[in-house]
Amino acid sequence: MVAPLPEKLTPELVFREYAPRIFNLARRMLGNDADAEDVTQDVLLQVVRKLDSFRGDSQISTWLHRVTVNAALAHRAKRANRQKHESADLADEALDAVAPETEVKRWNLPPDEPVLAAEQQAIIEKAITELPEPFRDVYLLADVEGLPNSDIGTMLGLSVPAVKSRLHRARMRMRDLLAPHFEDKDAS
Repeated sequence: MVAPLPEKLTPELVFREYAPRIFNLARRMLGNDADAEDVTQDVLLQVVRKLDSFRGDSQISTWLHRVTVNAALAHRAKRANRQKHESADLADEALDAVAPETEVKRWNLPPDEPVLAAEQQAIIEKAITELPEPFRDVYLLADVEGLPNSDIGTMLGLSVPAVKSRLHRARMRMRDLLAPHFEDKDAS
């Protein structure tokens, strides 16, 4: 039997409470705001259409994570397919536009000032975008979103050992990417 939705769960509430989380997850998975906006819009439209079919077997946030991950993966596949048909030069230009190379200043001061905290966040976000997509997906879902490995495996169609392996590799790559910015230069 389908559990009735709480009367308070309306499309407006979902938009207000969950749209920022949906956008942030999509942006981290896709690497740019424009694609994340498209996916967020698609997810919210899907949710409005299917809100009455939500059975309440899991939390609404878990359901929205699953819908967002699936939409981002589908969007990424469409984007990859489009790029495959373009010339190599056009594909290189598109990739440069998606992930612009910017110089990141080294962090030499303690993180007690808001400006430094923002810079630290930018360095971490940039490092995440540099992870290969299979590692990035697992890293975001596990370490950023805090989902259990079994849920990640279900969402991405992976076994739990595969999730653990990718997560370990992602963490090692993050350590290597972040080391130049956070290691103490005078300790050597």
